Amino acid sequence: MVEYASLPRRTRTPTYPLTQKTRCKTKSTNTNSTGSEPARNRCQRASAVKIALVIESNREYGREVLKGIAQFACERKNWQLRLIPQLGLGEKNALKGFDGIIARVTNGETLRRLKNRRIPLVDLFLQGDPDCPIGVGCDNRRIAEMAAKYFLRHGFRRFAFCGYKGTRYSDERFSAFRKVLGDSGFSCEEYPAIEKPGNIILQGDRTMRPRNMRRFAAWVARLPPQTAVFCANDIRAYHVLRVCNDIGRDVPDDIAIMGVDNDIVLCSCASVAISSIDPNAFGAGYAAARLLDAAIADPAVLRKRHSVFRVKPTGLIERKSTTVFPVNLPWMAGLLSYIDDNTSKPITARDLESIACVSHSALHKAFRKAFGISAGRYILAEKMRKAKQLVDDGSLLVKEIADQVGFADPKYFCRVYRAYFGHPPSKHR
Repeated sequence: MVEYASLPRRTRTPTYPLTQKTRCKTKSTNTNSTGSEPARNRCQRASAVKIALVIESNREYGREVLKGIAQFACERKNWQLRLIPQLGLGEKNALKGFDGIIARVTNGETLRRLKNRRIPLVDLFLQGDPDCPIGVGCDNRRIAEMAAKYFLRHGFRRFAFCGYKGTRYSDERFSAFRKVLGDSGFSCEEYPAIEKPGNIILQGDRTMRPRNMRRFAAWVARLPPQTAVFCANDIRAYHVLRVCNDIGRDVPDDIAIMGVDNDIVLCSCASVAISSIDPNAFGAGYAAARLLDAAIADPAVLRKRHSVFRVKPTGLIERKSTTVFPVNLPWMAGLLSYIDDNTSKPITARDLESIACVSHSALHKAFRKAFGISAGRYILAEKMRKAKQLVDDGSLLVKEIADQVGFADPKYFCRVYRAYFGHPPSKHR
């Protein structure tokens, strides 16, 4: 069973609650006439909940997880957070006095040691001890489906996956990616090297080269032209991009690349900006904190085996590494780009015929060969896709959404939406 977090919308950057040390600095302003600490403050200090965070902070994903936890801590008021590096876990009394732990560790033995502390624990990596009662992760199936549907919509017919074979989240994304492609009649090649979980997967600036560069480069070189490569994370996407640059393969015209995590610095500062899926790490952190809080309040929660709590991805951020339509006809690629850029306009098949200077039969034959649908149906599919994204976002009125996708009449838009999805826009809101 898959469960999803119902999370608050981020409106500002959260701050950490005051630590005990910080409170001591303000003691003089909160004392009574005798100099003693008020009973109310003593009660608050006694009820403070100390949380150990064994989470990397040098990558975008880890930082977003920490922000989500910090947001929950701000709402709870009495939570005190402390970052503890994995290397520091070997120190004597490293976790003494803590009421709960939120961990993202790749080593199963380390996870078992944390579990043996006999205090509530939430596992965020989901690779180690299968008996850990509380696990929180991203919805890898939905992430992979988003990538596959994006590539299929752009007309790709060759696909590859580059991840960390043997690592649970990577294997789950590959399986889901391959299934969607298989259902559409396509196969997917996987980078075959087995790379079991290690701390290198959680690191950032020290992983700019794959472990076996020669084997990795040979695999990328063998990929056929116009291949869409879905990578397990943005670091893997950067690896593929770097090899493409070294061996002279053009991105995105020859190889299109998409990652996961939306590491803005890594994706935006690459030689070609990398498209990426935001897995909602902030939501995962918030959900982990909320579940840990429930376990601290009711220890009976730890005696039950729970399904992994999955958080929906936020969305796909398109950048230059995938902005291509790999179709054989140059005029067809131009039309697809035009449709993609003008979904807010009332485009028709006749408009496309005029733009491309082709006949009605030539236009529809090309679309049916590339996508299996008519040009008019393709235009509608793109408009409905954008409309659903806006409906799911929830920040616009139906009238405004209709205008954004080229419908002058909101009532007509609602009828078309219902006919396409089987329910009105209001059901998604």
